[in-house]
Amino acid sequence: MQQYEKTVWQIVYDAARNLKVKTFAPIDLIRKVHEKNIQIPTVTIRTYVIAMAPNHPSSYHYPTTRRLHGYFTYLGNGRFKLKDKTEPQEKISGEDEVEGDYEDARICLEGDLQTFIFENIDSLEAGLTLYKGKSGIQYSTQSGIIDILAKDKDDYFVVIELKVGTAGDAVLTQILSYMADISKDLAGSTRVRGIIIAQNFSKRLILAVSLLQNVELMKCKVRFEFEKVH
Repeated sequence: MQQYEKTVWQIVYDAARNLKVKTFAPIDLIRKVHEKNIQIPTVTIRTYVIAMAPNHPSSYHYPTTRRLHGYFTYLGNGRFKLKDKTEPQEKISGEDEVEGDYEDARICLEGDLQTFIFENIDSLEAGLTLYKGKSGIQYSTQSGIIDILAKDKDDYFVVIELKVGTAGDAVLTQILSYMADISKDLAGSTRVRGIIIAQNFSKRLILAVSLLQNVELMKCKVRFEFEKVH
């Protein structure tokens, strides 16, 4: 994960404060952030916008960020605004700080992973393509935000969910609800598949998926690089 002059949530928050409009879409903050921090992945910024709006249906995936940095309000139809009182809390406990640092790293890693898959989606499976190009990244459904929506070589929809660390059995309910939305809204009678990508999986998740023919688990191997700073 790259290091920036501030934490990413602070960069996103500052960008929102510097906009000249009262409401905004994620793309507005992406453009603002990229004026000074082009290296921050688009998907990472978009994830923070959602995570920092506690009333957004997908923010529950990021409990620490929504609790410590819930400075946005979701207005519906992809629009957000700053809350009336948005000054960051000055005092954060040591435990909260560690928890926040961990979630910051997790969101950034998820963003980096999404960016890599976006640029190399056929590395998951030959013939995979993003659904309508960039529109397949963080695709919005009634049940929440799909990390990546793709199509396979047989033109079937593929819902891809990314998790940093160990994926628990709760992710199965999540991806199945996304798949149901895609089946209802886009696929019709066409088959819909699901792929869960994580560094590891709980035994309960592995056992549950073993009974399904349309959901796969794929392990992601992260390569660490080290840089001496002193």
